[in-house]
Amino acid sequence: LDRPFFRTLALDDPRGTNGARLRAELAGDRPLEVEIGFGRGDFLLDRAGRRPQTLFLGYETKTKATRLLLERIDRFDLANLWVSDDDCRFSLPRLVADGRVDAVHILFPDPWWKPQHRVKRLFSPPFVDLLAAKLRPGGLLHFKSDVEAYGELVRYLVEGHGAFAPHDPVQAATIGEFALTH
Repeated sequence: LDRPFFRTLALDDPRGTNGARLRAELAGDRPLEVEIGFGRGDFLLDRAGRRPQTLFLGYETKTKATRLLLERIDRFDLANLWVSDDDCRFSLPRLVADGRVDAVHILFPDPWWKPQHRVKRLFSPPFVDLLAAKLRPGGLLHFKSDVEAYGELVRYLVEGHGAFAPHDPVQAATIGEFALTH
């Protein structure tokens, strides 16, 4: 595809040019923001449109949602946004250098309500370790949940990790304006 789409295991495929293009962009010094679980992509599209100097990576494991966002990227003519239907827990360690990410946005992830499904939750100690490795010092983890118990679990995991400071409203305000998610 000649579109801003990638699958981590296919980046080195000699039949395509996306791998080289994306790797070159990631090797640059542009600010980098990652959204995990972009859904319809409203937040990500708005953010990329407002910040053309910033490079964005979006992860969504639902392939249909990824295809729809690719169409919207074309429509809005955004050149600073790449998307993938890879699991970020697999892709980020292989693609993004440690300390490279300025902000990670995780907005309203699936809380996986049933006890037998909780193993599918995004946040776990290894995932928090991954975020700590990829964020630059002073980087921002932007997390929102409408499930209080899940939000408290995330707060416990993140604030219990030595790389993260407790929630700071002043730093949170640096996100600026953004479109609400669906």
